Amino acid sequence: MRWVIIGSSGYIGSALCRYLIDRGLPVLSLSRRNVGPAGSEHHQIAEYTESGFRGLFAPGDKIVYAAGLASISECRRKPDLADWLNCQLPAALLKLANGAGADSFLYFSSVKARKAPCGKVAGEEAGEPAADPYGLSKWRAEQLLLSCSGRVRVNVLRPAAVYGEYRRGVDENEGRGRSSHASGWGGRIKRLIGFLPIVPATGYRSVVALEELLTAVFLLEERLCNREVFIVSEPAYYDLAAISSAVSGRRIKSSHIGGALLMLPFYILSAFGIKAAFLDVLRSELYSAERLKACLSWRPRARYGEFLRGE
Repeated sequence: MRWVIIGSSGYIGSALCRYLIDRGLPVLSLSRRNVGPAGSEHHQIAEYTESGFRGLFAPGDKIVYAAGLASISECRRKPDLADWLNCQLPAALLKLANGAGADSFLYFSSVKARKAPCGKVAGEEAGEPAADPYGLSKWRAEQLLLSCSGRVRVNVLRPAAVYGEYRRGVDENEGRGRSSHASGWGGRIKRLIGFLPIVPATGYRSVVALEELLTAVFLLEERLCNREVFIVSEPAYYDLAAISSAVSGRRIKSSHIGGALLMLPFYILSAFGIKAAFLDVLRSELYSAERLKACLSWRPRARYGEFLRGE
């Protein structure tokens, strides 16, 4: 049984390689880099095209697609590239996997594949399919992959914003400088808030620790799931006040008036028909992993607040 990690130089892909290698499992890492995580067999992919992956898959492989265009702003600038890397390429690779007799194909999607109802805790079927280039590319990929016929087991994970690191098995030259978007908030907020007792009100967000996400991947394959979609998020939710309190060690309140004043220029832009994506910080996006817990006995212990406090 060999694991094939596509996008092994990325934040999640590199950590997953080390996680599997630490468990004594054979790993083939595929990325544009000329070296892979220590302990893996590595193959460099010069161009992320279908032909560049031909002949790399083998019978029984467990394939994980952890590549793609992850930057929402870059997806807006390059919607065609987002569609190719996030949607069309994984669908093409699934066909190659079926032809090679692979065992499974796991796709890393995102909770943003569906737009959660504001202020409500969303499950896998809640909300409407995303319309922005990033979310839409993930949603379309899910539909293509899950509708593809063949013997390969296909599953989808939708992680919330991922934070933290997988520290075991880290080579000193690997993973340096890699961090998730979520994990970068702590230091910036600590510099910004100083000794402020109140911060502008924002919406709440769901997050998940990297190592908890890796555990979900392992459980998914261990249970031989097929055609399943799971949200991966911890049960706690965070807004700017909660994050600031965790970082500073003080109780910090949120101000709706302060939030409205801060967002006033963006409201004005929006009134003139100019898209102001920054207004999204006022919108709560809450997700539930209850289905993952019920089906796979996944029990996340990490909490973002503890991570921000350095615990």
